[in-house]
Amino acid sequence: MLGAVSASILNVRSMPAASSSILGQVSHGMVLKGNGPHKNWIQINYKDTFGFVAAQYIQPLNDLSRLTGTVNTARLNVRQSPTASSKYLATLHLGASIKTLAILDNWLEIEFNGSTAYVASQYVDLVYVSKGYYARVNTNLLNVRSAPESHANLFGQLSIDSKVWVEGAQQGWSQIRFNGNRAYVANKYLTQIDLSQNNLTEFEPITLADSQDEPPIPIEEHGQQLSRLTPTSLLSVTGTSEQRNVAATWNRWGALLQNLCHKKHLDVSCALAVLCVESSGKGFEQNNGDKMIIRFENHKFWKFWGKHNPQQFRQHFQYSNQKVWQGHKWRNDNDSEWQSFHGNQNSEWQVFQFARQLNEDAAMLSISMGAPQIMGFHFERIGYQSIVEMFDAFSHSIQGQINGLFDFFSPRMLQYLQDLDFESFAGMYNGNGQKKIYGDKIQKHYAAFKKVMPNLTD
Repeated sequence: MLGAVSASILNVRSMPAASSSILGQVSHGMVLKGNGPHKNWIQINYKDTFGFVAAQYIQPLNDLSRLTGTVNTARLNVRQSPTASSKYLATLHLGASIKTLAILDNWLEIEFNGSTAYVASQYVDLVYVSKGYYARVNTNLLNVRSAPESHANLFGQLSIDSKVWVEGAQQGWSQIRFNGNRAYVANKYLTQIDLSQNNLTEFEPITLADSQDEPPIPIEEHGQQLSRLTPTSLLSVTGTSEQRNVAATWNRWGALLQNLCHKKHLDVSCALAVLCVESSGKGFEQNNGDKMIIRFENHKFWKFWGKHNPQQFRQHFQYSNQKVWQGHKWRNDNDSEWQSFHGNQNSEWQVFQFARQLNEDAAMLSISMGAPQIMGFHFERIGYQSIVEMFDAFSHSIQGQINGLFDFFSPRMLQYLQDLDFESFAGMYNGNGQKKIYGDKIQKHYAAFKKVMPNLTD
């Protein structure tokens, strides 16, 4: 099992008893891997031996996106796949911060140079960042610095509306994570996001403890029980591209998908395959300031705004008249060259932000959003009163996006998935023009998940 310490300091004991000797201590947020519980204790590896910690003070890892890692050895090899014989990519040094995407048996999947790579897990200290809040950048460009000082080294910049997780604050500065590194931004340029409508895990640390007389810590927020994201059984991210995709997506959100599929009487393999095909199992792009993944559709923007402003639209946007989902290009002004933008999230957001200046509602109606890639003009169908309400919900949390997927499923769509008729499903979800292509992709991902996790029951 995997879990994070929820006490400020937690004793590690030699035996599963409060009267046994103390081997050492672990601090709040540290991620532990162990076996158990055994009579309310968990056995863990500790300093080349083993020890025991009280199970009630180990918090489930609800959201892997909150994991941060620090290299604890002098030199750590980064590899292309999770095996010691795979291609060597680079070396990380002691103290380096890494962005952890998934935890495998003895390996960590990490973000590396805009892609994914792997390092041996025993050489990385993992911390689950649970105490904090999400905030949005409220200025055009916000400097990200290495220390809470205006003259500290500049790591980079965040654009307006970027979403960040604030770990803490000190003397007018907020501590955040930036490309896997601890970094700082000025408080006054952040606006805290109201998460009252979302289920994101937070828990407060408690005092030094391992007594079995204390009650277990509830997983609650705003007085409501939370939905877990991370499943108890994690998969190795290996094999074909489809197998790697389904495994990584399962590791991120498997628990939530199982829960929602159970309510819909749907094989979780089907919903997971749909998410993998729509967005490669991702809802936010870490290499684009953790912004929600979008796709701006020129032909939809024509429908909602361009046909009322044809001359201005044609100065900035193009698409094919025969196949309207193809040939999408844009330019900022008449003197600029036409540019393609699909396939790059930074470019998608540039077009979207430009369109928002022309008409904000029309621009939001013209994008597909998040992991399920649901078009904005479907906002009423999935239960929102306005496009702004949908955009905010999808921008704030993955739960909002995945809940939106299940709200979008019509009875006929669910029947097609239950019958494994993926082409007919794709015809309704993606449109008849590409139903064969998308249906085949869903079928391949469905089969891939059945292969890597054949004994899963819903």
